[in-house]
Amino acid sequence: MKVPFNDLRRIHKPIEAKIIKKFVKVVKENNFVLNEEIKNFEKEYSLFSNSKFAVSCANGTDAIELILRALNITKGDEVILPTNTFIATALAVTRAGATPVFVDNNKYYLIDFKKIEEKINKNTKAIIAVNLYGQLADLKKINAIAKKYSLYLIEDSAQSHGASNSNFKSNSIGAAYSFYPGKNLGAWGDGGMITTNNKKLYEKVTLLRNWGSVKKYEHKVFGFNSRLQPLQGVVLSEKLKNLNQWNAERQEIAKTYIENLSELKNVVLPDVMKGNNHVWHVFAIRSKKRNDILNNKKIHGIEFGIHYPKPIHRQKAYKEHRQYNSNIELADLYCNQLLSLPIFPKMKKTEIDHVLITLKKYLK
Repeated sequence: MKVPFNDLRRIHKPIEAKIIKKFVKVVKENNFVLNEEIKNFEKEYSLFSNSKFAVSCANGTDAIELILRALNITKGDEVILPTNTFIATALAVTRAGATPVFVDNNKYYLIDFKKIEEKINKNTKAIIAVNLYGQLADLKKINAIAKKYSLYLIEDSAQSHGASNSNFKSNSIGAAYSFYPGKNLGAWGDGGMITTNNKKLYEKVTLLRNWGSVKKYEHKVFGFNSRLQPLQGVVLSEKLKNLNQWNAERQEIAKTYIENLSELKNVVLPDVMKGNNHVWHVFAIRSKKRNDILNNKKIHGIEFGIHYPKPIHRQKAYKEHRQYNSNIELADLYCNQLLSLPIFPKMKKTEIDHVLITLKKYLK
């Protein structure tokens, strides 16, 4: 039996006709840049995320960089972020001219707020909290640190569409989302979004994403071209209607995994922080027997993933960084044990059962 890591066809097929019909409308109108489809989706996502403002852009990496540039974070500045995340978080900082400073993760695989203060110095301007795998970082405690040192708190929300915490509301200056196809809310291509309650940030990123211009041929600041394409706006608007249901399906699969794997000795299951509504973009377990499972793919037929096999501080892109190849305890330990299980909407019970049977065989 074959089990894919994700199968987007299952959620796309039921809405494909509606989307293509709207595609035809866009083509007939011949309005392909920042049109009504984009404006409507921005309004919809603003409501969905409980934010006053939402500004779309070309991708999630640009979304982070746009926030940094709007806050005038640049050369000589430092931005604290977790090393256990996709490299795009750090690259956005580097592209803005600033220096990323890497911090270890906690047992939830989220940035360890206890390790943040030791990295703060006179050059520190912001903290990026990555809401990894589908749950929010400890934003309440991180926000307290940010306020104490007059730093900006930014959320990398690329993996947390629809996530929330019942115990607090985020006080970050802005959140950056990715609509990469495999995300909980994914485009048919690439895309990104910035949400914020800060009007000044909203106005600045709106300028920056469009060549520093609101009116054609009038450019107030140095900007760049990072616009969400109208066809992607159509896709995302239609998919947003289904996102809560799709997230609920992910949560049911995660519940089944936890209930059936909790008695195994050779596995550490993911933990959910108190109050978090986890939307399970990734269901990552840890096991010293990970490689045994991966090396036998031809036998069991399951497509597993690893998020992430190498922390950012060990990537050659940062070989000149002062923290390159330094020991960052949990990130270095966990990267050799993490294994991501298939989890996606419309996943079949037979597929879930096959994953469970296979894991019980290897991890008993």
